[in-house]
Amino acid sequence: MDAYRVLIIDDDFRVGGLHRDIVAGRPGFAALEPVRGVREARAAVRDQQPDLLLCDVYLPDGDGIGFVAESDVDAIVISAATDAPTVRRALRAGALDYLVKPFDARLLGDRLDAYRRFRNVLGDDRRVDQETLERALQVLRGRETGAGSTAQPATERLILERLGEGEASANDIAERIGVSRATAQRHLAALAARGAVEVSLRYGTTGRPEHRYRGR
Repeated sequence: MDAYRVLIIDDDFRVGGLHRDIVAGRPGFAALEPVRGVREARAAVRDQQPDLLLCDVYLPDGDGIGFVAESDVDAIVISAATDAPTVRRALRAGALDYLVKPFDARLLGDRLDAYRRFRNVLGDDRRVDQETLERALQVLRGRETGAGSTAQPATERLILERLGEGEASANDIAERIGVSRATAQRHLAALAARGAVEVSLRYGTTGRPEHRYRGR
């Protein structure tokens, strides 16, 4: 699909701009112009139909968590509030995650990447079984299954199914099945060592080779 559209809701225009720049610099995302309150956020959701909200709790004209609950849009709550009741309330309202200000920009980038993989697993055109749901939640929470875990056969089965559609790179496979590139590479290396997949090199325009994988 096209890039996921992200709306930032924060009453501090400097913070909103900083988060907008992080979103805009992340592959697969488009940053909408930040808004500073609930009223503006309602209008932006209605008119621009974002896929994801990054919403502060304390806004000048209302409660950010209440807005998350009413919006019916995926959301990550971002706030300086550190009391457990506020965090629990955000999660009850449907927030996918909660980030405590201030935080390293890389943390938000990681959360955006996890959200993109989460949406890849729970694509709008897919039926969801329990295994798919478990994998989506693991991706969202950054608990992707490693190569040595008991879930390895399920992950390898998904990789082999993807390779059944044709040759692919590790990045292609990671995007399709909803894991990180490093996780995909670990499983592909294990499959290649057992002879379950074939590996070849393809040279791009930069001259840098890319590993390509095919099912046997």
